[in-house]
Amino acid sequence: MNDIRTRLLAAFDLEHKEHLAAIRESLRAVEKDPAHHPDLVEIHRRAHSLKGAARAVDLPEVERLSHWLEAAFIAIQRGTVPFDAAARDVVRRALDAIEDVVAWATRGGGEVDIAEVLAELTRMGGEGGGPEPVQRRSATPDAGAAPATPQAAAPRPVRSAGPAESAALVRIRSAGLERLFTAAAGLLPEIENQSALVAELRELRGEWRALERSWHAMRPRLLRGSHDVAGSGATSFAGDETALRLSSFERRFRALGASLDAAHRAHDRHLWSLRRWGSGFQDEVRQLRMLPAESQFSNLGRMIRDISRAQGKEVEADIRGLETQADRVVLQRLKDPVLHIARNAVSHGVETPQERVAAGKRAAATVRFEASVVGRRLVLRVEDDGRGPNREAIARHAVERGLLGADEADSAPEERLLDLIFEPGFSTASTANEYAGRGMGLAIVRREVTRLQGSVTLAAREGGGTVVTVEVPLSLLSQRLVFVAVQDDILAIPSNDVGRVLRVAADTLFTDLAAPTIRLEEEDVPVTPLAALLGYDGAMPQGNGAPLALVVLHAAGRRVALVVDALMATRDSVVTPAEEVGIDAARFLGTVLMDDGSPALVLNPAALSPRPGMALPPLVRPVDESARRRPHILVVDDSITTRTLEKSILEAHGYRVTLCVDGREAVETLGELEDVDLIISDVEMPRMDGFALLQAVKGNPMTSDLPVILVTSRASDEDRERGLDLGADAYIVKTRFDQNELLAGIRRLL
Repeated sequence: MNDIRTRLLAAFDLEHKEHLAAIRESLRAVEKDPAHHPDLVEIHRRAHSLKGAARAVDLPEVERLSHWLEAAFIAIQRGTVPFDAAARDVVRRALDAIEDVVAWATRGGGEVDIAEVLAELTRMGGEGGGPEPVQRRSATPDAGAAPATPQAAAPRPVRSAGPAESAALVRIRSAGLERLFTAAAGLLPEIENQSALVAELRELRGEWRALERSWHAMRPRLLRGSHDVAGSGATSFAGDETALRLSSFERRFRALGASLDAAHRAHDRHLWSLRRWGSGFQDEVRQLRMLPAESQFSNLGRMIRDISRAQGKEVEADIRGLETQADRVVLQRLKDPVLHIARNAVSHGVETPQERVAAGKRAAATVRFEASVVGRRLVLRVEDDGRGPNREAIARHAVERGLLGADEADSAPEERLLDLIFEPGFSTASTANEYAGRGMGLAIVRREVTRLQGSVTLAAREGGGTVVTVEVPLSLLSQRLVFVAVQDDILAIPSNDVGRVLRVAADTLFTDLAAPTIRLEEEDVPVTPLAALLGYDGAMPQGNGAPLALVVLHAAGRRVALVVDALMATRDSVVTPAEEVGIDAARFLGTVLMDDGSPALVLNPAALSPRPGMALPPLVRPVDESARRRPHILVVDDSITTRTLEKSILEAHGYRVTLCVDGREAVETLGELEDVDLIISDVEMPRMDGFALLQAVKGNPMTSDLPVILVTSRASDEDRERGLDLGADAYIVKTRFDQNELLAGIRRLL
């Protein structure tokens, strides 16, 4: 997913520069020669293409600016707004704002304030009408492991405190604070649910416009009928009354349409504002939950020293990173696990002063605790310079408990042996005391860390000693989730544990090892179907040559590439804990609500990451050689961003794709290729548009049977009927683009 978004942004970066350069050149030509008449239709097309491309890469600020730039040029074309120096200045500043927002989105830097120029563009475009307003959308299938889009038009509120405020403290009840957190968590899905109303309002407006057209067709006949009645001997009063009733109905009908348009605009504006302030509220509440690690671990050094003195040992406690901030609840739940790990370090890891001196070490040992933040995860490390893990004792105890066979214990890798320490009841201590030795502590540590959606690992320290690493999310208020499809189910995986998502051909995997692997960053990563790990029936995908969709999971210091049926979307969601919904917390973290109100299970990454030595299921069944040929699709669109997006979607689902920039190139390409199975075409293109291409294809006996799907921003019923009358097999509107609808149409036609 990150790879796809990077490619799309790179394509958009080139495309937007081309559009901006062309519009700027037109402005310069007018300024050099006031008598020059610029090609306003071409400029309008450029703004329209820029809007569609910005929508494809989910840059809402660029989309909004381009929308009103397009509306402004429509007003200029109609003559309602003069193309004078003032108008050109607004256009130039809008182009600069678009360039700045794209630079910020792709290369970082300070936020861009577009409010002023957007207001001026709106005034220009609003006077002359314009295209339908830009619609905000919920998260898209390619949002998986994607970077956050800029919010330049709606900067989040920044909290600032003066000297008096920063020094003041307010005491509130923890229960009240928790209710505030719960309210903030519940606000997020409600904001997303509001997005569904946009589509409903759009449909209502479409229905009203259809009724308006029907009314215009019926009104003359009704009036003629009333006059005929009056002329046939009835009183003229009846005819006049009918005309008055029709006029009254028409006024009310038009008022209803105006109210519907106003409601649509108001909802769009309110949704934008709700997202702006809701997002800020979420961030502020999240910050309220954040506390420094010192709040829970300030006494850790003293505890380590007390235990060491009680056991006759000399230990120096090195405590670092206490200023690191994390969710209060996360820190509270980690306190006991960290204390137990530290006790283990002193009791099991550190030798007595005499043993250390005899081994050539300092008499005083060191136990170090360090808290840090990596990405969006809290990392806690407890390490000591003691004797380190006893591999022989671990292997012997594993054999005694039946966890390993004698031959297996001799050859087991160290990683697998050390992982056994977290098994319930596993202890290599000869005696138990009040601090350690019963074999339950580390099992409880892993269970609690797993409930926090994290991982814990134990490893030998370089130079002697032991390192225990705990990784958990910084906050549990809401999480970024990657949604995937597995057979008929939609499942979610915390994005913190997802290293990357990608699509690869099955024949590029290494299959001559114990398990299929893929080479990533100089590491062989095992590949296995997620369905098989979850125990689904018929879990093995068919090796039909189509690319495999992979989610590369990183948990417990290991990586595994999970094969899924489809990568759906990435979005922030509130997770209802497994304990509250009564599901297996070892396999699932909880549930989230989808847009349609149905729950989706959130998988526990720790349960998906294979333990050392775990046998992975086979990847694919034998390939059916007759199914190797992949259908060939011709994609025709003048927008490089749209072409790249559609190509990525189609190739991810096993299709071969050839790209064309307009209808004329498509006709020439069809003359050269004989194996094209289907055409997907835009309508508005230079040289030859989609309607002309459709006529050329359907009018040629050699290609008349070739299915054609039109994907366009032209949403009017007249355009749709024209496309279908010319022979289009499907007509999809870009503003309501759904890749599942496109793929379903392709499957139906092929």
